Amino acid sequence: MKILIYLTGGLHWIGGVQYTRNLLRALALLPASERPQLVLQISSKNRLAGFEDEFRTYPNVLIDAPLKVGHDTLSKLRRAFRKLSGRELQGKFLLSDECVVAFPAKGPNIPGPSQKIYWVPDFQYKHFPEFFSSEELKSRDAMYNRMFAEPGILVLSSEAAKQDFHRFFPQFEEKPVRILHFVSTFAPDDFAADPLSVCTRFALPNEFVYLPNQLWQHKGHDTAFRALGILKQRGIQIPLVCTGSNEDYRTNEYGRHLDDLLKSYSIHGQTLRLGLLDRRDQIQLYRQASLVLQPSRFEGWSTTVEDARALGKTIVLSDIDVHKEQNPANAVFFAVDDHYDLAEKLLAAWNQASHQPRLENERLARREAVERSLRYARDFLSIAKAAAAGRT
Repeated sequence: MKILIYLTGGLHWIGGVQYTRNLLRALALLPASERPQLVLQISSKNRLAGFEDEFRTYPNVLIDAPLKVGHDTLSKLRRAFRKLSGRELQGKFLLSDECVVAFPAKGPNIPGPSQKIYWVPDFQYKHFPEFFSSEELKSRDAMYNRMFAEPGILVLSSEAAKQDFHRFFPQFEEKPVRILHFVSTFAPDDFAADPLSVCTRFALPNEFVYLPNQLWQHKGHDTAFRALGILKQRGIQIPLVCTGSNEDYRTNEYGRHLDDLLKSYSIHGQTLRLGLLDRRDQIQLYRQASLVLQPSRFEGWSTTVEDARALGKTIVLSDIDVHKEQNPANAVFFAVDDHYDLAEKLLAAWNQASHQPRLENERLARREAVERSLRYARDFLSIAKAAAAGRT
């Protein structure tokens, strides 16, 4: 069975890229006899970001391209026909045309002959409409209503997201829904570097708390900064390292608000914001960190939590439903949005932390992560086979 995989996300949303990366790496762990042939389709906006160079090295992955038919006339005709009619010209002219199913389909009327498996990362816009413009709220509702009306399986990442789907779209109660918990999957090369050397290159302290969320409004950086400020007022300074995109496409005000918090609490010197890092560098920060912090107000299924779990790290995280559903080992929960509770929980966890990479914990976590990744890969293939056979 050939499966078309759409690269989701991009430099604007690196979490989407990581979703694709985890899925392809999990499938690569399968025995050769179980691995499907994969065709990865990369949108034009992502074609200059270097993703082709990475993903073409994965076993059984081909980057979507015209089929070699001896001449490019058919490919040109196919593109012209799509542009003029909005439909696909019948015939196998792209590698993806040979695929039986395609995932993750994130909208309606996606062209191509394959059976679409739909996916919604989360329903954040329903919980926090104030983070979105009225136009975007209407657009998403309209898009999802069209998408959910199409036949085919809808994949969600958590039971919490499934509950949201039934709550906000009750008219689609008959829609077949499958839960697919993604996991963080690492390659051996991810552990080739020395964590301390990488952190030294970024001029980081040897001991720090790591918050790897992009600076979007729902990610809870303001709660984290307030908690650090409370502790500093008590004479306690805990270094915090933040990575991830500094841009939120919805507003520039949140970034200014965070800058104001840093100034008002005088915590500039202990808060380091590095922006978007190479994934392998980011992994070394995870490994070196004394603690991982995840203060998010909303997630569909948290990559930060899965990364911490797969690396055997202690994580301090908000008590939202999805985080409790993920329930990682070595978790310390605090009341979401409560910076006073976070200050207390963070200090207690900091005082108990080893402040050195715990290699035995990491080794055991990595072994368990491989087993979880194999289960994830096989769960995905089960969904793909059901979609290909028209089952739900």
